Amino acid sequence: MAENVLDRGEAVETGKAWQLIGVLVAGFAILCVLSVLLPHNRYIRFQQFDQSDLFRLRWDYERIHFDPTPIDVAIIGSSRVEAAISGPELEAALSKKLGRPIHVANLAVPYEGRNLHSIVAKELLANHPETKLILVSVVERADISHPAFRYISDVRDVLHAPLWINHYYVIDAAFLPYRQMSYFVQSLFPSWFGKSNSARTDYLGTGFDSTQTFRIPGGRLIDRYLVGPPQKLEKEAEELKTGLGNGDGNWVRPSAWYTLNAPLEPVYTARLAEMAKEHGAQVVFVHLPFYSSLPGQYDHAAYERLGPLLDAQQFSNDPHSYADGGHFNRYGIAKISPWLDSALDPYLDSLRSGNATH
Repeated sequence: MAENVLDRGEAVETGKAWQLIGVLVAGFAILCVLSVLLPHNRYIRFQQFDQSDLFRLRWDYERIHFDPTPIDVAIIGSSRVEAAISGPELEAALSKKLGRPIHVANLAVPYEGRNLHSIVAKELLANHPETKLILVSVVERADISHPAFRYISDVRDVLHAPLWINHYYVIDAAFLPYRQMSYFVQSLFPSWFGKSNSARTDYLGTGFDSTQTFRIPGGRLIDRYLVGPPQKLEKEAEELKTGLGNGDGNWVRPSAWYTLNAPLEPVYTARLAEMAKEHGAQVVFVHLPFYSSLPGQYDHAAYERLGPLLDAQQFSNDPHSYADGGHFNRYGIAKISPWLDSALDPYLDSLRSGNATH
């Protein structure tokens, strides 16, 4: 009899333990949901990286939201186009060609990740209906999530990311409760964190040119006249080639399994193109090659189904034009600028026929 009473007591204690666990889990879930609903100033998001290589996210937000200058042409993508396509130089060339002021903004941000490019395009198109042309970078492989995506996206954009099979989805979604609580506090006391809820006085200006030498806010010099040593360029180029195709640098169509596990690039590229179309803007894809790359090292057709594709492959073999294996320097930019100006000629009808926005 005593043994049966003991068994019943253990069963009762076990039941209470499970009830307590259930209460804790439910409470944690409710806390997470409530934290996601906390309000904050959206500008705070784009200031999270303002002392790093990604400081341009802050400039992008300021250029889009606070600067009254129109944006007729935008450049969106990774550091390849950030470093190589001069907004002011393209602006001058197009203005001269079209006989009226054309404003160009290079909104590209270092690192790959088409999901971030889609978010930048969304910000742009929601606030600048005059935008008629968007140049989007293309690289050989960009099937990753941008490290800033989870920081700057709206909650619904994070939750609306491709779920199957997105290896970043759970990490990004799980980050939201902490992020929302942090942004809520930063919005209440921005000065404590070196942030601001309104336009800052240290805005770099409309004409900031990421293809010229500058220092990031943390002090590091970005020397656009740097010429990479040939041995270093060769080594970096070989590393890039090794990661492509079968390891020999020649592009091969990805397997069905690989495609299933890498949905971000095709999904977000299609979303970006569709957003642009809905807003009456044209997307033109631009491929700037890494040093000594081979022709056709990516799926041309996938991009050409969504819009025109311009490929600067012809400039890939001059080591004097590269700062490192993946980025042109000012000597390369001197070749890229006139090439791009000419290559864009067939796609300027919307700018020619559009009403002046000035």
